[in-house]
Amino acid sequence: MPKEFEVVSHTQLQHVTAFLVQVKERVTHTHRELEIGYVLDGAISLRTHQQTVLISKGDVYLVNGMEPHEFVSEGNGALLAAIQFSPKLAEGFQTPETHFRYQGNPNLRYALEQDPECYKILCAACIELTYSFLRQQSNDEFRCFSLSASLMYLLHKNLLWTSLDYEDYSSLQQRTNRIMAVTDYVDQNFQHKLLLREIAERENLSLSYLSHFFKDTLGMSFQEYLNQKRFAYACQLLFTTDRKIMDISLSSGFSDVRYFNEAFSAQYGCTPKEYRKGAQTPFPRLQQLEHNTQSFFTKQDALLLLEPLHQQLQAEWKDDSLMVLYR
Repeated sequence: MPKEFEVVSHTQLQHVTAFLVQVKERVTHTHRELEIGYVLDGAISLRTHQQTVLISKGDVYLVNGMEPHEFVSEGNGALLAAIQFSPKLAEGFQTPETHFRYQGNPNLRYALEQDPECYKILCAACIELTYSFLRQQSNDEFRCFSLSASLMYLLHKNLLWTSLDYEDYSSLQQRTNRIMAVTDYVDQNFQHKLLLREIAERENLSLSYLSHFFKDTLGMSFQEYLNQKRFAYACQLLFTTDRKIMDISLSSGFSDVRYFNEAFSAQYGCTPKEYRKGAQTPFPRLQQLEHNTQSFFTKQDALLLLEPLHQQLQAEWKDDSLMVLYR
């Protein structure tokens, strides 16, 4: 599965998109938008190139724009209220060539653990923004803009951040495009013999540069990434076919069946034969994902889920002006 650059459409409200989605797996992807989400139910691991964190019911996560990330779960995944902000949202408040990057733990429950009141307000704002975005009643557009500004205010006031100028941001975008081109090529050709030197020549890069670039960007070496792709395909064949182990080894890109058996055992704690017999769970957790498993809710179904939370917040705050956010 290629790494994805996600193009986000802001057709309903300029520079803001919100939706409800049940996610079990989401391959490594990136988009220009800043993404903030509230976990309504379940639990899932969020992985960036810097760290992996568990987000559970009641948690709020944050992913910077142009930051590769993925979701993976060993269970049923998580129900997320996700909000994506275009970089253009803040252009009226800053110079257009400036872009912010928030730092620290992407699980904001821990990033804001010293200020539980602020975190509570942040959760409420996420729920109310998603609800108002989907409801589309009179004045909801103004409410969405107000909540969007409130969220950005809370983030910028309470989180550590750095500012990227136009050149730095362009460099970040170039790095993202480059790693996507390389991983796309690997994903399409992992069944064959692949050498990092050949890919470096194909991309007009030095071998040393590409090796360090791969490790710095994805947090794993080229060979580790390649093996993960091959292991995932081998697992699929082991679980869904009765093909011989040697045949699966060759089809997955491992030319030496002995190495395949040893590497597989080191990765999963069992041999390919034991895996086939069910010694391990059918779909072990991998560093890189083979599939997207996510279901988006219709506006009607999403509102049914959000309505009780909305009513609870309205009763608790007793003030729809949301001026409490500007304490």
